[in-house]
Amino acid sequence: MYKIMKKYIIFVMLAGLVLSSPLARAEDSEDSASLKSRRADFKEETKTRRETFVSGLKENREAFMAELKTRKEAWKTTRSEMKLKFCEKVNEIITKRFSTVLTQLEKFQTRVSEIIEKLKADGKDTTLAQEALGLSKSKLADAKAKLLEIKGLVPDNCTKITPEIFAKIKLGAREAKDLLKESRESLHQAVEEIKNLKDDNESEEGDAL
Repeated sequence: MYKIMKKYIIFVMLAGLVLSSPLARAEDSEDSASLKSRRADFKEETKTRRETFVSGLKENREAFMAELKTRKEAWKTTRSEMKLKFCEKVNEIITKRFSTVLTQLEKFQTRVSEIIEKLKADGKDTTLAQEALGLSKSKLADAKAKLLEIKGLVPDNCTKITPEIFAKIKLGAREAKDLLKESRESLHQAVEEIKNLKDDNESEEGDAL
């Protein structure tokens, strides 16, 4: 989870450079053939990258499931003190680590949303950026729901936690992490689309000179 947070913080810093430059006023020549071609290529590239990313998550999850099966069986002989430590770690991850990432993502989603609205007001076609941002928000909401589900699985008496509950908690945490990764990736795509819109705008202004 620390690695996810570190990567996300780096991403925020880099994206900040993209989003910090002034927004330019849109020109009326956005329907040029070359611009339409670039937009179509980017849309297809975004779709392919998203599918590849999700496919990679699924492959990694399959390997995780195989390992979880072994750990579930081993849980049957786990000592009570280790069960208590497991529950403590789960609560710590949910209340602190996951919470931090959720807050960061929400703040950055808000920032991206504000910039999209400015671009839209300038006459830019922000459809792709809005779709990516919408998907990011949807995945974040799913992650929140998954975390609440995990929290409800942790029993008051952790010494009696069963292998089945142990496996559900581990799988739930993995699913929550993957959802956050998907949310972050979609947010990244929204930022890339914003950058493209601004680059297209600069290109249009250059053609008008």
